[in-house]
Amino acid sequence: MKADKLLEEILLILREVNQDEKELQKILDFLQENVIISDEEECEVQLPQKFNKVVKEIASSIDAGMVCYLNPDTLEIDEFPRELLSNSYLYEMNTGISIDELNLKYTKWEKYITIEPLETNESFRIMEKYAEQLDNSRLKTQLINALNNRKPFANFKRIIDNSEFRQDWFNFKDKQLQIHVKSIIEIEIQDKLS
Repeated sequence: MKADKLLEEILLILREVNQDEKELQKILDFLQENVIISDEEECEVQLPQKFNKVVKEIASSIDAGMVCYLNPDTLEIDEFPRELLSNSYLYEMNTGISIDELNLKYTKWEKYITIEPLETNESFRIMEKYAEQLDNSRLKTQLINALNNRKPFANFKRIIDNSEFRQDWFNFKDKQLQIHVKSIIEIEIQDKLS
């Protein structure tokens, strides 16, 4: 059967049961278990093996607000605080360290991959994704409410820090950051090969 004919048959079945909540739920459950690709599978990036040893380190660094530069040949990492990018004068005034004193290695590399900390909206999406996948409906509701009200980051953190899911959240966030890092490296490698 051709795809459009199959789709027509599926839609016919859906039209027949469109008012039957039980039947629709069965169809949804089946699709989610057997057909739909989960975010995790969809986002799993396949990098050359050599990059695996630096992904976790870079994920931790960007989580701490560092901009990372990765030499794709040697796997050396050079990093510095994001504030330095936005205002080196202010950074020097606050820390007493000038950009010249940092001895940035990446400026001498022939090629490098830049990986910056997540933007606010990207971090927010990870928190939303975490809340949505929770089985604990009480915590899920609290987190979703926190994200939909004032000071979502502070309130999300407060709720997580006072729950038994604190480590689970850190593990989830770390995995999402690693997926993010892998995808950037993959894109950069493909661009350089093209």
